Amino acid sequence: MDMQAPPAALLSLSCIAVRDETPTVKTFRLRSGSGPVGFTPGQALVLKVPLPGGPVWRSFTISGGAGGDLELTIKAQAPGGATRWLHENLREGSGIEARAPRGAFTLGLRGNDRLAFVSGGSGATPMMAMLRHLADTDPEADLAWFHAARDPAEVLFARELAEIQSRMPNLTVAISVSRAAPGWFGYRGRVSRARLASAIPDLGRRQVFCCGPQGFMQEVRLIHAAEGGARVQFHTESFGGTAPVAAPMVEAAPEGPGFDLTVNGRAIGIRPDETLLQASLRQGVIIPCGCGEGMCGTCMVQLVSGRVDSRPNGGLTPEEAAEGYVLACSTRAASDVEIRLA
Repeated sequence: MDMQAPPAALLSLSCIAVRDETPTVKTFRLRSGSGPVGFTPGQALVLKVPLPGGPVWRSFTISGGAGGDLELTIKAQAPGGATRWLHENLREGSGIEARAPRGAFTLGLRGNDRLAFVSGGSGATPMMAMLRHLADTDPEADLAWFHAARDPAEVLFARELAEIQSRMPNLTVAISVSRAAPGWFGYRGRVSRARLASAIPDLGRRQVFCCGPQGFMQEVRLIHAAEGGARVQFHTESFGGTAPVAAPMVEAAPEGPGFDLTVNGRAIGIRPDETLLQASLRQGVIIPCGCGEGMCGTCMVQLVSGRVDSRPNGGLTPEEAAEGYVLACSTRAASDVEIRLA
């Protein structure tokens, strides 16, 4: 099977504004020169960040947008990384490339009249995009939002949240900080069952959208289950601007049948139970990876030949799939396979 196709078209974006949200977080407003860019609140944008050592792909949740513009609210992480580069170099008038918005962590999953948003740190960004949408389209929505931040200065969107509350009578917002400052009268401390039960007494009966560090989301998932919540009523988003998460690694390939995997002309082996990403990383071939779960699209590669079992989880657009692209983290070989890094 010959799946060779031209590379998926990239969006050419210009930064038209930058604003400070907190001492460590900035919002970048981006505009496409080819016209408005549509997105569904909760989706993410995969940026091609031109680091000095070579470009890297990183996923950031879209925090909002109007008139076809997109806004990304990004926390600066360690020096030398993509987020730090963006904070130091992406300014009004500069440009950057990106893949089209993607992701399934959206209100399209909504199946309950009672919603809960639970976020930690920059995990507030997809929630804010969805909240802005609800404020415009369903201001009577029954929504409880619990947000955990490091300290009061790092609470995202505080002023806008207060304004939206004035327009949404059934919206409640609770904020907890790990390090309280003088004059702080909200919740204090890490997320816990007691704290969530106090902030959202009917958590187990609500459909939950949760975003934040992996440990935070796992803890909230367990609390939701302990409160009687059904697993199908709990949704997570885990790649919004965080450091890349490596897929589970296989220490060594045991004896047994397998297939040939060729990556950019280099021949390596792959077991039927390995993903393309696992086999490549195990043998020293680096494929950029974000969420590791088929959602963010960071590990998109082009299938040149062969048969595969590909199971994207919202990380591919229909156009990209039709052009023969697959996600390395959620694709397994069903024959000898050749891929090319996108």
